[in-house]
Amino acid sequence: MDLAFPVDGTALPKSTRSMDLETSIANLPAYMPAFAPAFWDDPDPSDGFRRPSVRSRGSARASLAVGPGDVFRILHVESGLEYNWAVVIDGLMNPQYLVEQPETVQFYDFDGTLREHTFDFFLLTSAARRIYIQVKPLEIVERHLWEPTMELIASQLSADDVDEVLLLTDAELHPDTIANAKLLRHARRCPALEAENVVLDLAENASGFVTIGDLVASSGLDGIAFVAALRLVDRGHLVVLDEGRIGYGSRVRVAEPAPGEAEADV
Repeated sequence: MDLAFPVDGTALPKSTRSMDLETSIANLPAYMPAFAPAFWDDPDPSDGFRRPSVRSRGSARASLAVGPGDVFRILHVESGLEYNWAVVIDGLMNPQYLVEQPETVQFYDFDGTLREHTFDFFLLTSAARRIYIQVKPLEIVERHLWEPTMELIASQLSADDVDEVLLLTDAELHPDTIANAKLLRHARRCPALEAENVVLDLAENASGFVTIGDLVASSGLDGIAFVAALRLVDRGHLVVLDEGRIGYGSRVRVAEPAPGEAEADV
């Protein structure tokens, strides 16, 4: 189930599983880094409008650092499902901005009562698409009719403020998707490597696609080249072609230049 609701009556495409990436591998890689990853120092505090209650016995509490490049910010979550979705969104979508517990929105309930609702996340995608996200277990969604509630709220939001409302459940989360997101987030925290230029040059000189394992072997740099390949995937320079977990058996190709880049290089 992947539920997307248009805002303010505008016809919007439903969200796809592109965020899942679901890329790759026949053989799981050995433990790769031959160095300690460069973990962030003193990430910025959360931008959320509400901190999760620490006294609730019905849910879990966790924090993680999210953000592109070397700029990280703390994000608080209230369940394992929220944690996994935050990891996937941050790790595979590379959003411009992701915040938990955004400012509340007002809507009229089915009986006409004015109510407030706080979404779990607000997401600004790399394409500047603004999305409110509600995360619930599928069992809860079906039992408590969350789908019509989200559709009702979305119908009353202004398209000037948000483009889409998403209801995400555990049904969309494959273990490979979570594993890939964690792997790319790990690589993102590693220092920039000179090996990235070596690996990218090898990929550019390959005919069509090449496996990450072939790139590693050709580079002669062992595990460092594997981490370099992951960083290139994370930054969009390499595209993974296979489903499954990313690893040495994953086929990759050099990404097509973004519109305008080819002309700029001439």
